[in-house]
Amino acid sequence: MSAARFQEGEGKAPAVSRGSFLGRLLSGGLTTFAFKRLLISIPLVFVMTFVMFIVVNSQGSSRFDTFENDPAADPQIIEMEKRRMHIYDPLLVRYFYWLRGVMFDIRFSPDRRFVATFEDNDLSRGDDKYKFGGVELRRPADGVGGEYAVPGPAGVPLGVLGETAALRSMLDPKEIEALELTAVGTGPESSPESAPPEGLALSVVTGSGATPMAFQAAAGKPSVLVVDIDELNRVSAIGELREIRLTSAKPGRAIVKAELLKRRVWQETYPGTAKKRTIQLLFRGTPGESAELGALKSPYAMKLVEGQDWKTDWNAVQKKVDDSYSAARKEWETGGKKSTEPEKPEIDRVDFDALEFDAHAIQGGPLPVSLWILHGDREKPQAAKIVDLKLGEEEQTFEVPFATLPKDLDLRQIRGLRFTCDAPGRAEFDDFRLRVAGSPFRIGLPNFGTSWDKKKGVLDLIGEKVKNTISLNIFSLIFVWLFALPIGVYGAVRQHSTSERTLSFVTFLGMSLPSFFLAILIVFLVSLTYDIPQNSAFSWLREILPIAGRTSQDHSAMGKLGQMWDIAKHTILPVTVGVLGGVGGLQRVLRGTMLEERRKLYLTTAMAKGLPPFKVLYKHALRNAIIPFVASSGSLLSGMMAGSAFTEIVFDYPGIGRQMLESLLSYDMPVVMANLLIAGLLLVVGNLLADIGLGLVDPRVSVEG
Repeated sequence: MSAARFQEGEGKAPAVSRGSFLGRLLSGGLTTFAFKRLLISIPLVFVMTFVMFIVVNSQGSSRFDTFENDPAADPQIIEMEKRRMHIYDPLLVRYFYWLRGVMFDIRFSPDRRFVATFEDNDLSRGDDKYKFGGVELRRPADGVGGEYAVPGPAGVPLGVLGETAALRSMLDPKEIEALELTAVGTGPESSPESAPPEGLALSVVTGSGATPMAFQAAAGKPSVLVVDIDELNRVSAIGELREIRLTSAKPGRAIVKAELLKRRVWQETYPGTAKKRTIQLLFRGTPGESAELGALKSPYAMKLVEGQDWKTDWNAVQKKVDDSYSAARKEWETGGKKSTEPEKPEIDRVDFDALEFDAHAIQGGPLPVSLWILHGDREKPQAAKIVDLKLGEEEQTFEVPFATLPKDLDLRQIRGLRFTCDAPGRAEFDDFRLRVAGSPFRIGLPNFGTSWDKKKGVLDLIGEKVKNTISLNIFSLIFVWLFALPIGVYGAVRQHSTSERTLSFVTFLGMSLPSFFLAILIVFLVSLTYDIPQNSAFSWLREILPIAGRTSQDHSAMGKLGQMWDIAKHTILPVTVGVLGGVGGLQRVLRGTMLEERRKLYLTTAMAKGLPPFKVLYKHALRNAIIPFVASSGSLLSGMMAGSAFTEIVFDYPGIGRQMLESLLSYDMPVVMANLLIAGLLLVVGNLLADIGLGLVDPRVSVEG
C-alpha cells in the first residue's frame, strides 16, 4: 500500500491543486519527499534480504551435495571452495560478507589465493608426490610372516590378519602407510619349488564380499605385494574388514615376509570445524631427514609443481589473449557478421608478494624446521633454503616475502616444497597460500560479490539481463495501463452488456492462466505461421513474429533502425503475455471504484445541474476512481519481474528472471541475493512513483511529513 499521507481537516480536505503539488516537487519538495520514503523503505529491503538469506541458507541441502557424492570430484577442491565461499562461517558473518560487497567493498587485508589446504584424503593418487628423504621407517608385522600351505582359491588366513580385531588394530590408517609382503617358495633357489605358488594373491574379506590383490611375480625374484592402506581403506573401509586370506590358483607352499611402513606423512581430520584436514609430518631426528610436498592440487591451477602460478608473465598472457580474440573476430567477419560479435576478454592481473602458511608442533616442540623451495628441472629439481622455522605448540601463521628469496630463484620454475628437521617430533602444516601484492586497505565500488557458479562478478553477470528484464516489464506496464484504463471505465459504464462481459472474460482468463502456460500457448499459435507455404495468399504472415531470443542472428549486421525493429519484434510476444496477465487485476480495480463513484450523490448533483455526462464521468468520477488504481500500481513492476521468469524461459529471453531460477537451482547465493535486492529496490521505486502519481491525481496528498 502507498505510504502517501492524507491531510485531514475540519470537514473536508484542504483544496491543494495538482499544480501546487507538482510545483512543490519541482521546487525541491521532491528531494525531501523521496528521501523520507527511501529512509523508511531501504532498511526494510535489507531486513527482507537478511530474512531470505537465513531462509535459503537454512535448508538441509547445498550446492556441494552433488559434488560430494561424486567419486570423481576432488575433495580438496570442494573444501577449498567451501572456505572461499565462507560456508563454515556463521550465517550472520556470511551475510555481512555479502553486505560488504553491496555497500562498498571495504577491505583491510590483502586477498589470498590458496595453493594447498590438504583436504584430499588420498595422498597417493594422481599427481600428488609426498615423499620422505632418508631411510624409511619399517618394522616387522608380528604374527603375519611365516610359511604357509596355500590350498588354492579357498586360501588360508594370513596369520593374525585372519582375526578381525588384530587386523583392524595392525592396519590403523593413522599409523601405517603400507603393508609390504614378499613371498618365495620353500625349495632351493635352482629348484621349481623356489617360486611361490602360481597366482598367489591376497583376498580382502568384508561383509559384502572379497577383493583380490595379486602378487607381482618376476623371474628369479621374490613375488612382491605392497598393500597401500589408503587404497585399501578406499576399496573397503578398515572398520569393515573381517579377515585377509592368502590364496593361489594352484595349491603350494610359500614363505611370506611381512613389514609395516609407518606413516610419515598423513592428514588429520577435525570434524565439525572449518579446518577439516591438515597435513602432519613425522621426524625421527635423523640428520638430513626431509619431507617433500609437490604437485598439490588447487582449483585455481596454482599447484606447487606449476611455478608460473607464483609469478605470471602477463605480456605472454596478453599476447595469447589478443591472438585468440583476433582469430575469433576474423572468423566472425569472414562469416558475414551473422553471429554475435566476439568480445575482447579482459585479463584480471594478479601478482603475489609472499607465501603464507599455518604450522605448529604437535610433539617435540619447540621444533626447528627448515623450509626449502624446489626449483629448476622437473625431474631433478634444485633445493634453495628460504627460512628457518621454530614451531611451538600454539598454531602460528608464517610468511615468506618473495623479496627475501634468493635472486637466482625463478618463481616460474618452482617444483615443490621440502621440509627438513634434525630433531625428533611431529609437525602440522595447513593452508599454504599466496598473498596478493598491493595495499591491504582499499575501497571498491559495490560489486555484489562473485558468482559461485560462473566465477564472474555478479554485476557483470546480471547487468545486461537486468536491463533486458526492466525494459521488458516497463513496456508491459505501459501497455497494461493503456489497456486496463479504458477497459475498466468501459466496464463500469456498460455494466452487464455483452461487450463488457466479453472483455471481462478475456481479461480474467489472462489473469487466471499461469504465465508459463499462456506463453506456451502463444508460442504454439504463432509457430503455426511457420508452416504457411511460400506461395500461399497468407505467406506474409509466415514467421512474422520471432518466438525465441531477444535479437536475430544477424542483428549486429543491421543498421540502427533495423536493430531497434529487431528488438521490438522479439519483445512483442513476451510483452503480450505480461499484458494479458496484468490487465485483469487493474481493470477490475478501476471498474469497481468507478461503479462506486457513480453511485455517489455529488455525481447525481452534477448531472442534475446540467453538466454533460462525458465531463461528469471523466473529470469528476474518473479522477476519484483512479486513486486506488494508481496506488495498486506501485507493486506491479516488481511483481511482473517476479512473474516474468517463466515467460523468459519459454521465449528464451535473456532476462534476470531466468537467471534467478538457474541460480536458485545451483545455490548460487551471490546471484540470488542480488536478484532479491533488485526486486526489493524496484518495489521501493514503484511505491515512490505511485506516491508521486497519487499527488498528481489527488489534491489531498501532501509532500510534507
